[in-house]
Amino acid sequence: MPLDELSKRIIRKFQWPVSGGSHYTNKPSVYKMAKEFHVHPEVIKNRINNLLESGLVRGVKFYADSRFMPWNRYFILTRAGNSLAKEISGHFSEFPTLERVIFGTLKLPNHAGSNGDLNVEREFSGISLIASDESEMKKQLHDLEKTLGHPLDLVEIMNDSPQKERLISPSEQLVLNAVMYQNPLSMSINKIAQELRVPARTVRRKITKMLDAGVIYEEVSFDTNVVEGVLLPSIIISGDYKKWLPAINESEFLRDKLLLYKNWGRFSFFIFYAETFSIVDKLIGATREIDPASMLTYRNGSYNNPHCRYPPPKIGFA
Repeated sequence: MPLDELSKRIIRKFQWPVSGGSHYTNKPSVYKMAKEFHVHPEVIKNRINNLLESGLVRGVKFYADSRFMPWNRYFILTRAGNSLAKEISGHFSEFPTLERVIFGTLKLPNHAGSNGDLNVEREFSGISLIASDESEMKKQLHDLEKTLGHPLDLVEIMNDSPQKERLISPSEQLVLNAVMYQNPLSMSINKIAQELRVPARTVRRKITKMLDAGVIYEEVSFDTNVVEGVLLPSIIISGDYKKWLPAINESEFLRDKLLLYKNWGRFSFFIFYAETFSIVDKLIGATREIDPASMLTYRNGSYNNPHCRYPPPKIGFA
């Protein structure tokens, strides 16, 4: 199931932070995509369904940017790979503050070698947790290890919450929590308004405000293990993606292959589409010209927790 240009353009629309004005305050994004791409909405719907049914795209989910939240997001890096991620996903219902688990196989630069080839291979998985502070996060990790029956083999614990912006109000947080449990492809403003017992126009205004500020964003999760003929390698570079994105966009080759980019802890992930493994080699060669310490991850994916619940606000609408 190779990705054609339309599929790649659809995936790029689910970019962190929100790109292309794909705001969901009036209609599901498929209609806006259809208008922009000059195709019928059913074409977009069918293409998204195909991506979901193939297993390549696990889903699309709303997230909250922790810069605006009264809680912190922690990213726990471990030495285990997909087996640990899958094991943890089986206990998602028991840990509603565990957002998701990502996994992959890293190829690292061999700095001792004369040519610096990527010939050191290592599995990894990363756990995203919501907690009010470090002590609460450590308690959650302890409870998770107790449930799994073994230690997590930790590499590093990162506070994945940058310096706080303005904190959202309790009324905004109520709306945000309701949005988090909606499907981005079919979100209903009226349903949220009925649940919160407030006018739909109030909900729409607050959602628009939070989308414009970057408080709410959406992400696609992949599983590149399940579909043959599709390569979605990620390049991992230390530092915020904003530092590296301009240089990547200067390369016509990299810009054409780039699908998505995001931050995880102190690392940035750049997800590319490659038709062959020779293209993968060219990708890492091109990115290593930008940063010699860049790492390649492949056979990667993520498990999103459908039971995730963000802490409720202390008061409701004023």
